[in-house]
Amino acid sequence: MLGQLGDAERALLEPQIRQRIFHRGDALVEEGKIAGFVRILKLGTAFVYRRGLDGRSRPIGVIHRGSAFGIFGMFENPNQASGIALTTVRVCEIPVVALRDMSACGSQLLVQVIRAVTGNFAATAAWSEAMRLSGVTNQLAYVVVLLADANKSSVVALPSQSDLAELLGTRRESIARALRTLDDEGGIRRLERKRCEVYRSRLLARLAQARNEERK
Repeated sequence: MLGQLGDAERALLEPQIRQRIFHRGDALVEEGKIAGFVRILKLGTAFVYRRGLDGRSRPIGVIHRGSAFGIFGMFENPNQASGIALTTVRVCEIPVVALRDMSACGSQLLVQVIRAVTGNFAATAAWSEAMRLSGVTNQLAYVVVLLADANKSSVVALPSQSDLAELLGTRRESIARALRTLDDEGGIRRLERKRCEVYRSRLLARLAQARNEERK
């Protein structure tokens, strides 16, 4: 978001920016609260949680580098979801007041904020698409492609099997079987330290085949 601003505008904001580290399980923002800071994810991965009608919070997506938390605070509106660190993460933290003042002075910042909101919505919508697929293996194939696209790399660090199970509403054992299946089919190649190499075209071919079979 800040990278799209001019040099003069970035120079004005620079004294207000603080680098912060959050650890697994820490809340970057909390649903229902008005954020005092916008936090831009620079390194690491976070879950987005949304509280359901039954009062239980469930993960609805994964957020990666470049995503902004707390944007609604600029409009004095509460966060619509919580952001919880899935790994150790580093963020750029900027006071909402500083961003609001700058956007009121004819800055291009407001345009970048709107783009950030649009990007966050698109990312969440993409994760919801995975849940519409039949079968855990197809859902996981879709998730792996989303992870690779978000990281702009064919090698990605996978969330733990327990985290993936929570995201997809299944059991860890089902995730383990699905990973083995995708590995055996050549859609992924598992590496050390929870990383895997993603073969996007093979995974998309699998999803296309599954879609064609459902139409028969």
